[in-house]
Amino acid sequence: MEKLNKNIDELIDIIINSKEYQTCINLKKQMSSNNELIVLINDVKNLQKKYIKSNYNDEVKQELIDKEDKLNQIPIYNIYNENLQIVNNLINIINDELNSYFYNKLNKEIEF
Repeated sequence: MEKLNKNIDELIDIIINSKEYQTCINLKKQMSSNNELIVLINDVKNLQKKYIKSNYNDEVKQELIDKEDKLNQIPIYNIYNENLQIVNNLINIINDELNSYFYNKLNKEIEF
C-alpha cells in the first residue's frame, strides 16, 4: 500500500508542478485581491443557483448570461479558466487511464 501511495503522490506532483497548475495558483492569488472580480464571480455563482432553483426561468437565465459575459471580458479570468481546464483534463486523463488499467487487469479473468 505504501508503494501505491508513493506512485499516487508522484502523479499528483506531476500535476502540481505543471506550468498550468502553477499559473492557476498565481492567477488565483492575483484575482483574490480584485474585489470587483470577486463580487462578479460570486454573482455568477449565485445566479447559477438561482437559475436552477427558479426552474430555469428565462429572466434569470438572461441575467446570468449578462453577468457571465461581463466576467468573460476580464483577461485574467479567461487565462485562469483556460489553465484550469488543462489541469482538469490532465486529471481526467489520469483517471481514465487508471480506470482502464484496472478494468483490463481485473475483468479479463471473469468475463465470458
